[in-house]
Amino acid sequence: MVVFSYSGEYCPLRSQKRVCRPCPEGWKQSNSKCYYFSTERKSWNASRSDCLKQRADLVIIESKEEQDFISKHRRAGVFWIGLSDSETEGTWLWVDGTPLQKDKAFWRTGQPEDRDGSLDCVFTVRGQSEWADGRCGSNLTSVCKTDALRL
Repeated sequence: MVVFSYSGEYCPLRSQKRVCRPCPEGWKQSNSKCYYFSTERKSWNASRSDCLKQRADLVIIESKEEQDFISKHRRAGVFWIGLSDSETEGTWLWVDGTPLQKDKAFWRTGQPEDRDGSLDCVFTVRGQSEWADGRCGSNLTSVCKTDALRL
């Protein structure tokens, strides 16, 4: 968790006063995490790079409640999450290197399908709490996640 920061994202200067919030401007908070719902459509790698530039990463979904929160707060369509099997086919890893736990997987029926070995990155759809695998080069929106500032 971020302990304290005077960075402009968390503590913007407003009317000659610093006002600190748990999440950067434009991010949504749930519990001790902050989420950024992108509006730009990019590849999985470009989306991850954008998250990293904001001191965050593509979302690692740790519970059904978190999956539901993300699904409900997306404004539109299909979006990338931080899960792929691009290192080793069939071995699903989160962006932090931890393996996907089967009891915390929310695959849509018939997924992952990876018909020809080219569907290595995972997306989910607004309003659905299920995942599917897709081509990492497809241009989708994404969700970034970082720790909330403890005030």
